[in-house]
Amino acid sequence: MRLARIFILLWFLLAFTLSLTGWFERFSSATLFGFGAIAAASAFTVLHWLSERFRGFLQACSLNLLTLGQVFRLYGVMALVKSYQHVLPALFAIPTGVMDVIFAISSFYVAARLVPSRGQPRAGFVVWHILGIVGLGVSVILAILTSSSWWGIVDGGVTSQAMARFPMSLVPTFVGPLVLVLHLLALVAALQSAPLTRVA
Repeated sequence: MRLARIFILLWFLLAFTLSLTGWFERFSSATLFGFGAIAAASAFTVLHWLSERFRGFLQACSLNLLTLGQVFRLYGVMALVKSYQHVLPALFAIPTGVMDVIFAISSFYVAARLVPSRGQPRAGFVVWHILGIVGLGVSVILAILTSSSWWGIVDGGVTSQAMARFPMSLVPTFVGPLVLVLHLLALVAALQSAPLTRVA
């Protein structure tokens, strides 16, 4: 667990430094979102498949903490602000911001009510995390579709390219992939830990 925290810290520092220096601006927002999502999901899949130590780590994970990690999605408020400022297209920013805020806030309820002290997650726990992944997928698709006027659905000529600039570039390079991994960790850990129970 300590190693995981160190890795996340180093990942954040790298993403923050490259974002602050403008290094990500050389890439399109579509590239950043696509690569971030694929890299995170692929790394998780490979580790789970090949590493027995990683699978052991999953069994030791706290479902509460993995769920509360979705608080990072409050970063989505910035998308709503940028949409209001006409920096990001509403087609991408509003659904993304609203979904992120909903999942960030509801994570407190899910962690408190759907993960009893005995560690057996209730059925709604899995559904909530699956919906969280679906929401992330919708955001990635909308970011890609609004990344260029070539797609023909940008809002008044405003594209999602602002997501390649600091501080928004932290979303496709750190926040988005991190919350995706947390969702995957929680799902696999829950399915491995104990039989699901219904909400009382």
